[in-house]
Amino acid sequence: MAGEFRYIPQETLDDITRLVNPVLDFIVPFVPYLAVLVFLPLFLRALLQWKIEASRGSFLDDDTDRKLRSVPLSVGIWGLITMHLVIVLLPGLMQRMAATEGPRALVEVVTMGFAFFTMFGLLNVVLRFVLEADVRRRLGLLGYLDVVIIATVLLPALGVGLYAWATVRWASVWTGTVMWQTWINAFTFNFSNNEMLSQMPVFMKLHMIIAPLAAAHIFLSRLVTHLMIPRPSLLRLGVVRDGGDEEELSVGKAAALMYGVSAEKKSR
Repeated sequence: MAGEFRYIPQETLDDITRLVNPVLDFIVPFVPYLAVLVFLPLFLRALLQWKIEASRGSFLDDDTDRKLRSVPLSVGIWGLITMHLVIVLLPGLMQRMAATEGPRALVEVVTMGFAFFTMFGLLNVVLRFVLEADVRRRLGLLGYLDVVIIATVLLPALGVGLYAWATVRWASVWTGTVMWQTWINAFTFNFSNNEMLSQMPVFMKLHMIIAPLAAAHIFLSRLVTHLMIPRPSLLRLGVVRDGGDEEELSVGKAAALMYGVSAEKKSR
């Protein structure tokens, strides 16, 4: 019958859930401590890098930097950070928005939009690194570490987050009752009220564990730390605005001048 065929039998999925759940239930209450221990030193490392680049300039030339920024990764990352801060710091507001379909859909669409921006930006970095020897040469040996962090930590974390959001609708289930209370319980050393955590779906628990650790890895990567700082000047918006006769400046040429994926930029 339709819908019965599965690549993995439901019984197997249930067995995996029963096997993994006790481990996740043990780890989740300690996530706030892990997040702080990992996040703070790496954030200080990122601040040091930004200070050095502000005084010495970027370690990338403009052409390489422009290729890696052809998808504005900074928009996606800062958008995700902002949305998660709002969700955690303003649980009452998020709970009210999640109570009705329209505001809840707005929160979900905006957050998922930032997640897709981040995902495409990271994929663009990996593709440019793999396909262009000049990019590999500019990034040097540390570039391989950057790509490993993106491929094994950041992209899988985004996948887990998107899957959890799409399947669990955690804007309405999780906000204001789980994450905020988890942090309060952790830093008041209250581990007696974790029943709500044990009742959460597996992918929700995975997201709570992976998300803060992946956020810390953003600041471990020298390249991602650099790309988080927006550089609008590399888009050459002025060239698009003032570049040539209006009859000649088609949509394709405008996109090419902004360094979209197009061969027209070479003939401009």
